Amino acid sequence: MEDIDKINHLIIRIAESDPEAFESLFHLYNKRVYTFALSLLNSTFDAEEIVQNVFLALWNQRQNLIISGSVTSYLFGIARHMVYECIRQRINKEAFSEYYLEQNVEYSFITEEEVVYHELENKIHRCIEQLPERRRKIFVLSRIEKLSYKEIAEKLNITENTVDTQIRHALNSLRRQLVEYLILLLSLFIIK
Repeated sequence: MEDIDKINHLIIRIAESDPEAFESLFHLYNKRVYTFALSLLNSTFDAEEIVQNVFLALWNQRQNLIISGSVTSYLFGIARHMVYECIRQRINKEAFSEYYLEQNVEYSFITEEEVVYHELENKIHRCIEQLPERRRKIFVLSRIEKLSYKEIAEKLNITENTVDTQIRHALNSLRRQLVEYLILLLSLFIIK
């Protein structure tokens, strides 16, 4: 049970900006306010923050402090208001998160490695497209359609030696262009 005279005396001293009186009142009520907030919020972090904010509000209002009922009712009234505000913010945050996820469901998160891989893949296709037509055709038949040199030679009515020469030229051209591209790409990562 509260010692009403002692508490009223503390309130008068707090109104006069007495930090010792404030500290005494804090020690009398902080655990009760904490337990109250914790029971409603189920979060030690939020409960501790409520305690701090309740007593901060009391200190900030000390010069205009009018307590018509008991100090306990006054402090728990402030705490209840802050707990409700905390719950409202949680609900709004959860609702926003759900809304955001629903709105962005079709988007997927792409890693940096995937971006680089797709960019490299596109570069390879562009390099193949830049090959002379006959060389490109032979290269595609060999590397993409997986035909043997003999099958390509028969299909295009050329010798296997010609197929081999054209594939080597295509690979050399691709290597040269891709090495330049990879050096540029690596330099961007190093600068980053």
